[in-house]
Amino acid sequence: MTPGCVLDTNILLYVANAAAPKHAAAKAAVGRLFAGGDHPAVTPQVLFELWSVATRPVAANGLGWSVAQARAEVEAIRSRFLVLEEPPAVVDLWLDIVARHDLKGKRIHDAHLLATMKANGVTRLLTFNAADFPTESGISILTPESC
Repeated sequence: MTPGCVLDTNILLYVANAAAPKHAAAKAAVGRLFAGGDHPAVTPQVLFELWSVATRPVAANGLGWSVAQARAEVEAIRSRFLVLEEPPAVVDLWLDIVARHDLKGKRIHDAHLLATMKANGVTRLLTFNAADFPTESGISILTPESC
């Protein structure tokens, strides 16, 4: 099964948090992907980022989940979506993207996600933060409104 789209961390966080204002939009977008025959995927980085936000205190812009809650959510995601591998080529692809786009600081993580996608032949990313990603040849950035 080849995935057609990678889900960004924010999509999964909104799907998991029924109280979030963007919950319905995220859930509907993922549902449309499945209904269209897509097999959405995630990357290890997305799982790490989800854990970080989910277990961070609410006062620090997190969800305040326990380790047990976070683990259960990660396991549920792993059972529903393909988790892409990170082959050695990811480092070279990532280095090319960050150098070509002059990326620094936190923006390098978005380049890592794109490099993992490219290494796995995935061409679409679903995110609420389309503007955070550099324009990259062969990659389409989708938002819940556009998919």
